[in-house]
Amino acid sequence: MTLESPSFRRAVALLCVALMGTACAGSRPAPASAPVMHHVDSGRTQWVLRPSEAYDALCMLNLLRGDAFYTRFYPAEYQRFSALLEPREHVALAHLTERMGKQGGKMVGPFLTLVFSVTGPTTVEGLAATVADDAAWSRMREDFLATSYGREDGFALMEDVRGDLGVLLAFLARVEFPRIWRAEYLPQVEQAITGLAAKVTPHDVVGWNEGVLGRKLQVPAVNAHVLKFAKPHGIRVTGWNFLTDATYPADVTVKTAVHELLHPPFAREGVLDAKLSALEADPYFQRLVREHDPAFGYTKARGLTEEDCAEAIDVYVSERQGLLRRRDGQPLTGAEFFRDHDDGMHVLAFVLYEELKRAGPSRAGTYEDFLLGLFERGVLQPGGLERRFRASPGHYPVKALGEAAAP
Repeated sequence: MTLESPSFRRAVALLCVALMGTACAGSRPAPASAPVMHHVDSGRTQWVLRPSEAYDALCMLNLLRGDAFYTRFYPAEYQRFSALLEPREHVALAHLTERMGKQGGKMVGPFLTLVFSVTGPTTVEGLAATVADDAAWSRMREDFLATSYGREDGFALMEDVRGDLGVLLAFLARVEFPRIWRAEYLPQVEQAITGLAAKVTPHDVVGWNEGVLGRKLQVPAVNAHVLKFAKPHGIRVTGWNFLTDATYPADVTVKTAVHELLHPPFAREGVLDAKLSALEADPYFQRLVREHDPAFGYTKARGLTEEDCAEAIDVYVSERQGLLRRRDGQPLTGAEFFRDHDDGMHVLAFVLYEELKRAGPSRAGTYEDFLLGLFERGVLQPGGLERRFRASPGHYPVKALGEAAAP
């Protein structure tokens, strides 16, 4: 769908009509007050907990694609809104899935929230205005390309689905999603935020991560956007912002903050970049990239490497702080977590986690120094990842590669 195509012009026209309808809807009363926001002081960490109509709307667009990976969490909401879709909206959802999900290899909801996050979105109306206005769209493109994510991913996927987004945001306006969100979902989220604010106070996630990274993080505030429709993800967006779900226990949200603040966990340059690139050519690592369920994301080697290097710290810190829990609340070890998480695909993260435990909290130097030391000592070797993994007493069958558990 190009900028000059009739379908794109029709999408923008629909969006403008939806915007005018929203602006002129005088019969709809304005909310009595702004959504609740909580500020919590936790040492080096300043928590800000807030809801977001805009991020929930983007997650709803992802839900409407009908992927069972998401609809299983929201069957009633999916049925409610999908029943209102018209043919042009089905076409837009199909193209969004094909272009961004299948061809682009992206988790659609997380990627949309990541890109739009550079605009600081708050409402469906604001999202729609960005899509409909060329100047606003260009500013978003420029701001996203200036981030590390944009430099790696570019903006071509967003250009290709701009018309689809126009159709789909117009749909949300037509079915009054903003009104429904405020009337039905916002109270649930605000109640969750109030409970969460009382529970995050002891958790200095910035300080914990600084201790492992060996450097200061310039984090004025950790912004947790608590959503109705985030499951099953915890999502990092630009700045010191992440998305979590209102139904998650506090330890899950805190662990999500630990993880998302770690991206990127290092400056990938020079010698470290060369050594990581060589490791990514390891046949076992390449199998993990190619053969795992793409619904988990990480379909490119560099993306999986960054995720694993961050997740190693995340699990090491979370285990030490008592954040790893089973569904029944019982403690979970790091090895047990890696076995079950994303079908066990984060083998490199498991190896790094074990080395962090071996080094202990008194380890000096930066995380970059730590990784380079593992290469120098032969712990990390291109071609040797599987051997190193199997040598660990805590290794496990990797379901992502079809390895069955022992009977």
